[in-house]
Amino acid sequence: MLNAITEGIRKWLVARFASAIRHTTRAEDRVVAIRWLSESRDVIASELPPMEKFKNLNALVNSRTAIVAIAKSVSEAVSNYRSSDLPLPMKIALPATLAAIPLVGGHAAGIAAFGGALGVPVLLLIFLGTAGITSIIEAVVTNPEARPQIAEIIDAIVQDERLRRTSAQMKAAMKEQPMDPTRFAVPPEEMALRAYLLNMDPFQFERHTMSFFDAAGYEAWATRKSNDFGVDGFAIHPDGLIIVQCKRNASENRVGRPTIQQFKGVIEEQSAHRGYVVTTSTFTDDAIESAGCSEKVVLIDMDTLVRWHTDAPTF
Repeated sequence: MLNAITEGIRKWLVARFASAIRHTTRAEDRVVAIRWLSESRDVIASELPPMEKFKNLNALVNSRTAIVAIAKSVSEAVSNYRSSDLPLPMKIALPATLAAIPLVGGHAAGIAAFGGALGVPVLLLIFLGTAGITSIIEAVVTNPEARPQIAEIIDAIVQDERLRRTSAQMKAAMKEQPMDPTRFAVPPEEMALRAYLLNMDPFQFERHTMSFFDAAGYEAWATRKSNDFGVDGFAIHPDGLIIVQCKRNASENRVGRPTIQQFKGVIEEQSAHRGYVVTTSTFTDDAIESAGCSEKVVLIDMDTLVRWHTDAPTF
C-alpha cells in the first residue's frame, strides 16, 4: 500500500512539472525547459556528492527566467496540495514522503512546509530521480503544442539513459531532419486503403507508419534523411529504442532475406529493444525464416498494416 501511495505521489508531481512547462507562453521556453530537465537528469545520475548535486541543480534552476517561472509554479502547486485532486491517503502521506528525501547526511529540512523557495523543485527532482524526470520529458513532448521545435526536443531525448548503449552515429541519425509522425486521412474501404498506401509519397508513408507508435503513447518520429543504418523511424519504448524500416514496395516486390539480415545487425549493434520492418508488400520465405531467428525483429506486411488501421497495435 505504501509503495502504491508513493508511486501515486510521483505521478502527481510529474504531472505538476509537465503542466507548468506546457503552460509556458513560448515554444522556445518549452525547449529550454526540456534541456533543463535533461541536464538535471544528468546531474542526478552522476557520481557527485549530494551537496554538489544540490548546488548544480539549484544553479540550473536559476539559469533562465523561464525555468525560474516554472520552478515557482511547481512550488505553488505543491504548497497548495491540500486543495488538489490528490486522493486523501496521498494528501496525508505527502508531507512525510517528501520530508524523507535524503540530503547531505540528514533529511531535506523544511520541505514539509512547502515554501516557495526554488530549492523545493530541486528536492522534488531528486525525489523523482532519473526515471521520474524522463517521465516529465515524455509527458511534455507528446503534447502536439510542444513539438514545433522537434529537433531540439529530440536532442534532449537521445540523452535518455535507456539509450546509453546506442552509438553516437545512430544518435546523430536520430536527430537528422526529423519529421513529426502524422496520421494521414485514408479511405475506409479496404481495397481503396491498400491502393492509397501503395501510392503514398515515401516520406508521408514513413510519417504515417510512425503515427501508430505515437498513438500508442511512445515518443516517435520519422527521419527525412537517409542514413547508413537503413532506419526510417524511431520510437522510445520503456525498455529502450525501437527502430523502424519502411518499405513502400509494389505488391510484387517482396522484402528479401538480405534486408532482414542487415536490419538484424543494426538491432544488435545498437542494443535496440526491437526493430520493425513495415512494407506495403510481403516477405519472402527466407526473410521470414531469418526474422524468426531473433525475438527482436517484427515483420509487418500489407495485411497487418491494413489491420493497424482498424485495430490499434500494441508494441
